[in-house]
Amino acid sequence: MKILHISDLHFPKKLSLFSLRGKAIVGYLNYHVRRKSKHPVVLIAAMVDTIQNLEYDALVISGDLTNVSHPSEFQNAKDILKPILTDKTFLIPGNHDRYQKRAMGPNPLFEKAFEEWMGEPTHPNFYLRTKRIAGKLFVGWDSNLAIPRITANGYVAKEIVEKTVGIAKDPYVLVGHHPLWNPNTEVESASHRMSNRKEVVEGLQSNPPELYLHGHTHTNWVKLPGKETPFTIVNSASSTRLSDFKHECGFHLIELGKQTHYRRFIYSENKFTETNPILYEETEGVV
Repeated sequence: MKILHISDLHFPKKLSLFSLRGKAIVGYLNYHVRRKSKHPVVLIAAMVDTIQNLEYDALVISGDLTNVSHPSEFQNAKDILKPILTDKTFLIPGNHDRYQKRAMGPNPLFEKAFEEWMGEPTHPNFYLRTKRIAGKLFVGWDSNLAIPRITANGYVAKEIVEKTVGIAKDPYVLVGHHPLWNPNTEVESASHRMSNRKEVVEGLQSNPPELYLHGHTHTNWVKLPGKETPFTIVNSASSTRLSDFKHECGFHLIELGKQTHYRRFIYSENKFTETNPILYEETEGVV
């Protein structure tokens, strides 16, 4: 099975400051001044075009389609992704898609725009969604918190982890936004990481996924199975950002089989080309 994984798209959308509230004002100014130039429109178009010309069985998008979860950003993201939103697509929200409380409920903006590709809810009281694509079970988490402060923490409740390992009766792919492991060179700050990820990893031990796909930290890696996390972890963030000396950006095409192969694509000279994946052993980082 071939799984194409993209994340942290942060599609650009011009917004009026008068339409923003609270921390969204600071977040938008930060994006507009510091990060907008890192996500050029030409790169975004090249990514969509490349995906349309690749062979894959499933397309996973692990969040952050927007910047400050403004209502118009969701429609903008949907319009850009329209050529690749099919029955093979499975996506979850990122923290920027839950940036404001008004984006979360009672009529969540992410669900309103992307419900068709989010899979089926499995519980009435918390976010846990599943979808079968080409016979493979995909399980989606929402690890994001709408926090008034300028932070990007995540959290996954114990009940969700227990439910996940209980419903998966065959090999499955787990999709979340926050990392469960980081390389020693990419350790997250206390205000950026999933606050209870050690407990989450311990909870998955009884029935671990084949793959955990995520984003959030804007540089690519593949962590191979180890003792503490006996499953592969793949980070494809940010798929729409220009690489620089701190960020190795792009996306992955993962070929599951007797031997799993990891193909990485990066933007270079106005197009996406295949390059070597960045592989780590578990001991080269931390949970």
